[in-house]
Amino acid sequence: MGGPMQIKRSSSAEWNAAACAAASGLLFFAAFPPLEWTWAAWAALVPLLVMARQAPARTALKMGFAASLLFWLLSLRWLTNVTVLGWLAVSAYCALYVLPAVWLANRWRGGAAGFAAALAVIWSGSEFLRGWVFGGFPWNPLGVALTPWLPAVQLAEFGGVWLVTGLAAFANALLAWALAERRGWRALAAGTLLVAAALGWGAWRVAELPVPERSIRVALVQTSIPQDEKWVAAKILGIYERLAELTRQAQTDPAVELVIWPETALPDDVRNSENSYALVWSLCTNGTPILTGSLDTAVLDSGEAQYFNSAFLFDAEGRIAGEYDKRHLVIGGEFIPLAGLVPAAWQVAWGWPASITAGKESAVFRAGKGDVPLSPLVCFEDILPDLARADVRAGARMLVNVTNDAWFDERVQPRQHLRNAILRAVENRVPLVRACNTGVTCLVEPSGRVAAFLSDGAGRTDGPGVLWVDVPVPADAAPLTFSARYGDIYGIACAGATVLWLAAALRNRRKAPKEF
Repeated sequence: MGGPMQIKRSSSAEWNAAACAAASGLLFFAAFPPLEWTWAAWAALVPLLVMARQAPARTALKMGFAASLLFWLLSLRWLTNVTVLGWLAVSAYCALYVLPAVWLANRWRGGAAGFAAALAVIWSGSEFLRGWVFGGFPWNPLGVALTPWLPAVQLAEFGGVWLVTGLAAFANALLAWALAERRGWRALAAGTLLVAAALGWGAWRVAELPVPERSIRVALVQTSIPQDEKWVAAKILGIYERLAELTRQAQTDPAVELVIWPETALPDDVRNSENSYALVWSLCTNGTPILTGSLDTAVLDSGEAQYFNSAFLFDAEGRIAGEYDKRHLVIGGEFIPLAGLVPAAWQVAWGWPASITAGKESAVFRAGKGDVPLSPLVCFEDILPDLARADVRAGARMLVNVTNDAWFDERVQPRQHLRNAILRAVENRVPLVRACNTGVTCLVEPSGRVAAFLSDGAGRTDGPGVLWVDVPVPADAAPLTFSARYGDIYGIACAGATVLWLAAALRNRRKAPKEF
């Protein structure tokens, strides 16, 4: 029989690697809500990269994954209000995307400037891939942490959020190199001047953005219906009363040109519900069009029903003047992958909800005295750059997000959601308004500044109320930004470079002689 198992003590180098990983994970977390220490975005990667330069490759990768996992577990802890297993799975999945950057840092044999440029490309490319693979989860990329500081995010009009991420990653990498290698100070100084120039241009751009000549006055309604009451039959009358009360309050301002309700504000399918339509008709015919989120149903020739998460614009005579079906659905919440392979009888027996069908294209509504072209984005669609860009290219000059963050918590998730949405305004240089069931109901200007938001005065943004805002809207003929015209060209290039580098690095590693 063998002797007793002996526990190997960790070396000081291993403890240092673990400390660096923990420091980066915590700094990364601090850069986002709830703390929003914006400065941390410029330093969050430094301990991780220093560790990766000094530790063996296997240790660097393990500690890199641990750092990223710590960040995601803390950052996404609001998911535990819906699913603990999903929280763990999503956090572990997202943590994988830090590994290419850690591996690059460990293997790099060039100089400081090349290291910083390569790290910026690989980090941006990895985040782009996370926002695209399997439908994408582009939540909390590094660039989003900089949204409270407007000069830092103005580059988004050229390369989207991915270019803002690249700027922050570049700065982190230069500082990490200097600390790890005890050299590269000239590159650090030159890089600092380059980052300062980008920030200076950003400050100038914010100050010089043209003010549109036309505007539309809208009233954003936040209903604050608890999620466990939204689909309860006994609560329907209370929901109708809340909508009517808040809308009449909104209409006390005679200058209001459009009232906006949140996602699935109505408790059923407004197109086929006499009660819901009667409520909308009674309020629209007071003279104010209403844009609302609602479920929708279509019956196929086969008799099968299809369900949609939709947005409708009702004109001042109560007619449907525009409709839109949500294009990007939430896995598990709105559809179950491969559900078509499971017999319908089994789905009923297991209590599966009916899946939502995805919409196919953008929709541009016209509203207000100035015939303003606007496009709705439902739920998390405002964190997806390609959808907002498609709307603007289709003619929208104002984005409207109708959403419901009541699934989660009252403060952290809604603030993170807002931070991720802000870049859509900057990328396209159009205003974004958000009407939430609970969340942050607000106006975001084309500069990324949150010009107004609904609050109780004590910092809480989850209660019921109405926010009136005058939204300056660019002219229909306003030129498109580089980002709107050419899309995620920077992110795609970074993602392509990341994939090619990983393929080459793996091939070379297999060809390298083994050491014994």
